[in-house]
Amino acid sequence: MQVRLIVNPNASGVQGALIDQVAARLARAGDVEVRLTERPGQATDLARAPGADVVVAMGGDGTANEVANGMPPEALMGVVPAGASSVFARQLRLPRQTLPAAAVLAAAIAERRWRPVGLGSVNGRMFTFSAGMGLEAEATRIVDERRHRRPDGRRPRDSAVVAAAGRALWSDRLSMPARITVTAGDRSMRASYLAIANQHPYSYWGRLPVRTTPRASFASALDAVVVSALRPRQLWRLPAYGLVWPRHARGGDRHVTYLHDVAALDVACDVPVGLQLDGEYLGQVEAAEVRYHPQALRVLIPPAAEASFPVPAPEPAAAGT
Repeated sequence: MQVRLIVNPNASGVQGALIDQVAARLARAGDVEVRLTERPGQATDLARAPGADVVVAMGGDGTANEVANGMPPEALMGVVPAGASSVFARQLRLPRQTLPAAAVLAAAIAERRWRPVGLGSVNGRMFTFSAGMGLEAEATRIVDERRHRRPDGRRPRDSAVVAAAGRALWSDRLSMPARITVTAGDRSMRASYLAIANQHPYSYWGRLPVRTTPRASFASALDAVVVSALRPRQLWRLPAYGLVWPRHARGGDRHVTYLHDVAALDVACDVPVGLQLDGEYLGQVEAAEVRYHPQALRVLIPPAAEASFPVPAPEPAAAGT
C-alpha cells in the first residue's frame, strides 16, 4: 500500500519531530512518502499526482480542503488533525490528538475501512464541511490578513474571529444589509449572510459546536441558512442560534430561512461579496454556483463513525482472483 502524507509545516500543531512520528505510525500499514507544502494550493497538486493508494492530509482544515480538491477517484483519503480547529477530522470522529489519529488511520488503511462522503462546491471548488458568504467571510478575511502578518504564519485563536466579526459589523454601523439573492429551485430570497454545510456541527468555537446547520448530515445533501437583512437590535440571533438555541432550523424565525437537503443553490450579488470555504478566505465574488456532489470522496474512518455513513459498494476483486 502506497501512502502519501501531505503536510502543511505552517499548521499550528505541526513540528518536525511530530511529522516523523506520524509517518512511523502510518508505516504500519504501508510505504509512506512524506511531502511538505511550500505554497498555497500545492497540496491539491500533490494529492492529484499519480502513485498513491492513500493520501493523508496533515494540517488544518485548509490543508484537508486542498487535498480533497485533488483526490483521484480511486484513492482513499485520510485526515490527521494538526490545525487550530480541524473541523472535518472531528466530524469524521477521529481523535483530536495528532498521534492517536494517525494510529487510527493506520488501522483503517490496513482494514480498508472507508466510507463515501458527499461534498459541496462553490464555483467548482469543493468544501469538506462549510462555506459562507457575507459576515463570516469578512471575519475570515480579517483573521487571514492578521495571520499573514505573523512571523510564523499561524492562525490566531478563535477569539480573534469574534473580534474580526465585530470589526466587520462596525463597518456597516452594526447592521447586516441584504446584498445577495439566493435562489433554490423556484424560490428566491434576499440575504445578508449565507451559510452552507454538509454536516453538523458547522464549525467549532473552542470546544463548543456551532449549531448553524444542526440538521445537516453525511446521509443527505447540503443544508443552507439564509439570513435576511438585520438591524442592530436583531443581531442577537447570530450567537443565540449558533451556540445555544437553534430554533431557526425548524422555521421558527422569519428573518432566517433554513433549507435542508438541497442539491443546488445559485447566488447573485449586488456588489462583490466575500466568500470562505472551510475557514479559508477566497476573495470576493459577484455570483456563486453551489452544488452537491454525492460520493465525492472515499474517506478513511474510525470504527466509531461507521454508523454515520452509508455503506460503500463492494470493491471489485483483483484480477486473477
